[in-house]
Formats: sequence, structure tokens, C-alpha cells
Amino acid sequence: MQNYSKPCHVENRRKPHKANEGFTIIELLIVIVVIAILAALSVVSFSGIQNRARVSSRQAEIAQWKKLSESHKIQQGIECPHNFAFVYANSALGTTDFCVMKYEAKNVGGVPTSQPSGLPWNGTTQAQAAAAANSTCAGCRLISDIEWMAIAADVLTVKYNWSGGDVASGYIYSGHNDNAPANALAASVDDADGYSGTGNSETTGANQRRTLYLKSGDVVWDMAGNLSEWTSHAQAMSNAGITGESSWTWREWTTSGLSYGNIPSYARHNNFAGIVGLPALSSWNSTKGIGQFHSNYSDTAVRPFIRGGTYYDGAIAGILKLYLGSSPTGSPQPNGFRVTK
Repeated sequence: MQNYSKPCHVENRRKPHKANEGFTIIELLIVIVVIAILAALSVVSFSGIQNRARVSSRQAEIAQWKKLSESHKIQQGIECPHNFAFVYANSALGTTDFCVMKYEAKNVGGVPTSQPSGLPWNGTTQAQAAAAANSTCAGCRLISDIEWMAIAADVLTVKYNWSGGDVASGYIYSGHNDNAPANALAASVDDADGYSGTGNSETTGANQRRTLYLKSGDVVWDMAGNLSEWTSHAQAMSNAGITGESSWTWREWTTSGLSYGNIPSYARHNNFAGIVGLPALSSWNSTKGIGQFHSNYSDTAVRPFIRGGTYYDGAIAGILKLYLGSSPTGSPQPNGFRVTK
């Protein structure tokens, strides 16, 4: 029996090979954009966490300072009037513990009052400011120049007053001084709102912050800007400035050849070099936000010491600004004042 079999046809056909399908350019771009958005959100989130951590750390430390200063005041029998800040004694300058108005004095029924609302009391002579200060409370007085410098030394040693987050890093905040708006400002009840009324913030015009922290944990407003302020000091001048100059000129504290003449040593910016927590100031000028020195080498008149910046001063403003061009009986530029006890 013959075996017939059908021919076996082996088909050597391969299944169609499907080409690898990659991302298109558009798909890649979409992926890149999504990754970029997620990365940006992560950075913003992390930055926000860092900021909150910094704020919490600062608040905790300042609260601790406040607790210690309150205990110190109780032990020393010190009671500050309402809305006054406490300033520790400074042995290097020779000052004892005292209290100072938190805000520039406001005229409330003829009595200098430390309050956030209202515009600073302006337009007095030095004597009028002193008389008004004496009426504020028993033991109250117009701030002295050495007390001003004790406050300046205090705030300069607090890292939270510096833009770089550490003493001498960046600049110290110099308050409302950019002439925008072109007037003095009221303050805020919220110490966290240090840019109140300036139109600035920590990211825009950051140097315009109006609040400065003291080592007591208290805050003072507008000691570097807003209105310059009378102190109780006045004296006859002699050889303060650059030899041979015969007109009033604003100088950097670091100007080469600058003579302080008979300006008291405590009133000079370089006198802070020995204060604990404060590095030598030999290189500090207005770029550090401390302000400038007003001088006239040939002047011999009796001059009051006027401190702090005015709303239009710009780089001249600062906690160490010293204006000498006035007279005790006049006020050619806007001058406020504050009271100590």
C-alpha cells in the first residue's frame, strides 16, 4: 500500500517585527515640564519649611530673652512704663539699666506718649522736647546721647537685626528712609509687621525694616529711620571733620583723615570695638546700614546731637547717624524724640 503524504511546506515566515516606539518630542517636552513643575513645588515647599523653622527658632530665642529680662527687672526692682522697652546696662559705655519708649513720642494732649498710632511729635526745639519728656512720668527724661549709643550697641549685637542672619553679615536694617512715601509714618501694633506703611518687604526694599530687637527680647521702632531724634546732649564743637573744610558735609564714619575733634569717645562709631559680641567697626560704613556723620571742621558753635535717620535720608540714615548742623533753639530738619526712664 502506497503511502501518499502531502508535501510538508515549512513556512519560514517571521512574525512581523513591531518597531520600538519611543517618546515623541512633544511627549518628552511634557515630561520635562511636569518634572520642572514638581521640582519647583518641592523647592518652594522646602523653602517655606526652612522659613517657618527660622521664624520658630527666632521666636523661641527671643521669648527666652524676654523671660530672662523680666526676671532681671523683678530682681532689680525695675518697672518700665507702658510701651517702653528695657535696655540692659552697658559697662563699656557706663550706662545702667534703663527703659526707653518703644515708639517715637506722639503728642497726646501735650504729653509725650509711646504708642503705635499717630504721627511722631515733630517741630520742637531741644529744650521743648526735654521739658515735654520730663512731664511724661516721674523720673522720665529726654533720651541722652550715651543712652542712644547704648541702645545702638545693643541692637548691633543681635543677629536678627542683620540682613545676613548674623552680626555684621549684610547690613543692619535702617528703617523708613527712601522717601517713599515722602513723610513720616505711624507704627503698627504688630511687631512682626516691621515694614508697615513702607510698601516694602523682606524681598523688596528689605533694608527699610523699621523694627530692631534688643537683647532683652523687646522691640524698638524707628530708631534708624522715619524721623531723626533729639538727644539731650549739646556742646561747643572743635575740629570735627576733615582738616580745612568750612562747610557742613556728610561723611562716612570710615572716611580717611576724619577727625572727631572733641566729640566724646562714647559718641564715635569706632568706640564699640571692645563691646562683647560686636566685632571691630573699623571697616563699617553706610553700606552696613549704620548711617553717616555730619561734620564741619571749622565750626565752633554749640551743637545738639541729633540721632537716627529721616524718611528721606537714604544711605545717610542708620542707628549711628549723627547730625550736628542744628542749634538747640531750632530744628531745620524734621526731628522727633523719645523718652527714657
